[in-house]
Amino acid sequence: MCNYARIRRRLGTGLAMALLLLGVGCLSPKPFDEAAWHKTVTATDPAKLHAPHQDAEGRYFNPWLPQDKSSWDLFRWWLSRSSLGDLNDADFPTPTVANDGAYLRDPAAPASLTWVGHATYVVQWGGQVVITDPFFSQRAAIVSRLVPPAFGPRALPRGVVVLISHNHYDHLDSDSVAALAGREALFLCPLGLGELLREMGAKQVRELDWWQSTEVGGATFTFLPTQHWSRRLGQGYNESLWGSWMLERGGEKIYYGGDSGYFKGFKEIGRRWPDIDLALLGAGAYQPRWFMHYAHMDVPELFQAFADLGARRLVPTQWGVLDLGDGPAAWPAQDINNYVAKHPQWRGRVLLMPVGGRVLLETGR
Repeated sequence: MCNYARIRRRLGTGLAMALLLLGVGCLSPKPFDEAAWHKTVTATDPAKLHAPHQDAEGRYFNPWLPQDKSSWDLFRWWLSRSSLGDLNDADFPTPTVANDGAYLRDPAAPASLTWVGHATYVVQWGGQVVITDPFFSQRAAIVSRLVPPAFGPRALPRGVVVLISHNHYDHLDSDSVAALAGREALFLCPLGLGELLREMGAKQVRELDWWQSTEVGGATFTFLPTQHWSRRLGQGYNESLWGSWMLERGGEKIYYGGDSGYFKGFKEIGRRWPDIDLALLGAGAYQPRWFMHYAHMDVPELFQAFADLGARRLVPTQWGVLDLGDGPAAWPAQDINNYVAKHPQWRGRVLLMPVGGRVLLETGR
């Protein structure tokens, strides 16, 4: 029997009821060959990380390995039983700590990293405040958040630097853009997103291509490739670019990975930026593997990317706040802990932060 609540979360009440009334039952999850997928990734040419990545029609693409998905694949996933069975969000609560963010308005505060929730992190260093993919709203399109943000945009000082990785709703939230634009924020974004950000209210916008850098207030921000894609209402499939960010200041290096499947780019980034201090890598929405493998890493791939980057500490991101894949939103934390228990070489190097958690960059604690 199909789980109505599950389909409703994915499709919305009206369409879910229509499908159920038509007698559509839950499909079985499709099998997936991880070994064959890893062979495909291994066969890609790393030189294509620097190849042209926009076609004659203006659409962007990953030149090392194009995505091959159909609309039916999306609907099949929505109508399939969970690949993780009947696990519930209530059984895997997301850890939270109280944090009003008051220290962010103190330019003399020690350098730190704060998790606001999902992909939203705040870096405070050298009197500068940087925020990644700000998402303060209650919903990302039709998906409701399970845990509120640690604090709102008013906690941030004026002149904050905003890093946008791509245009998906859980990474680019129009209300959050408008709120930060009113605080004189500078938005750094991928190619093709500047006009949309200005429509949302942003006044200061810089668009970057892969491997391009810009300097802001003594820090350098470099936009880097990821294996992903883009689409939202008002922008067609791959009409804007996607990617990740390298943040550098005073010898400190922080890599913010945005959304990405596993690809050889992590090794190239680690080669070009040795001694990364923190790697913030996506650890959510990787099930079911047959559907998610191209654009999201599972836990073994997460640790392979961490190893490829050569970073000192790993901060798993994008878990515990939104139900975007099979299983509970906070299940990845348990999956990561299980993996580390079996691979003790990673003990002490993974920071599973609570929402509202703060890490001092000088000490890693």
